[in-house]
Amino acid sequence: MENYRRSFIKKITSLLFFIIFPIKLLPKPLTDSCDSTTSDIEGPFYIEDSPNISILTPPEITSDLLFITGTVYAKDCITPIPNAIVDVWHANRGEYDKATDSFLGSNYNDNYGDPPYYRAKIYTDINGNYAYQTIVPGKYLNGTYYRPSHIHYKSSYLGQNEITTQLYFEGDSSITDDFWASSPDALNRIINLEIDDNNNKHGVFDIVLDVEPESVNNTNLNEHNIIRSIFPNPINSKSIIYLEYNNNLIDIEICDINGRNI
Repeated sequence: MENYRRSFIKKITSLLFFIIFPIKLLPKPLTDSCDSTTSDIEGPFYIEDSPNISILTPPEITSDLLFITGTVYAKDCITPIPNAIVDVWHANRGEYDKATDSFLGSNYNDNYGDPPYYRAKIYTDINGNYAYQTIVPGKYLNGTYYRPSHIHYKSSYLGQNEITTQLYFEGDSSITDDFWASSPDALNRIINLEIDDNNNKHGVFDIVLDVEPESVNNTNLNEHNIIRSIFPNPINSKSIIYLEYNNNLIDIEICDINGRNI
């Protein structure tokens, strides 16, 4: 068994790279048919020029984190879309970041020293994957009831087929009272969260755009060297990596969330 383990490690020692925190827990099953991701309201707090970052939280927040991973697919739910835009924003403990409030009518970088938090514009990698670190959004009053925790999404490919939507979480008691979250169209946007040993939460949210598979420029897509799952995630001293590879030798670099090779 030990010889087999060494042989396996040797085989997975070329071109794969991943950050510790954001890897999908399970592969997406192949289906004969599927539906595009449904839309939801944009709300008043969207801004166009969010930073291209993967950590949405301020540096003082180091616990009770939320890690969201996913893949952007074409309309067949099979073809991943590289270089798609995944624009996300949400409230912190109960309100949106005032430094990037769209009602200010000016560029936040001209008026504030701190970067905007709880929002980012992310580009998918060559396999259509995206990931970010944040916290579970707080709730806020909407008239006489609280809106459920939610994350706003605006995703597109090559500036076309844009979808604006919202992500919700299973078990949220406010969903039934909310007009948008309780809609049948939101059913596939209410995701389960797994909790790790550090009380951090992990969820997977895939996005299906109304894009024809043949229009996707995925000539550089690495179809055979694919990390399928990592458990537990974040990685600890006894994590297991499942991957598909094309029998060539491949290198795996393990980095922390700041990109430092460890």
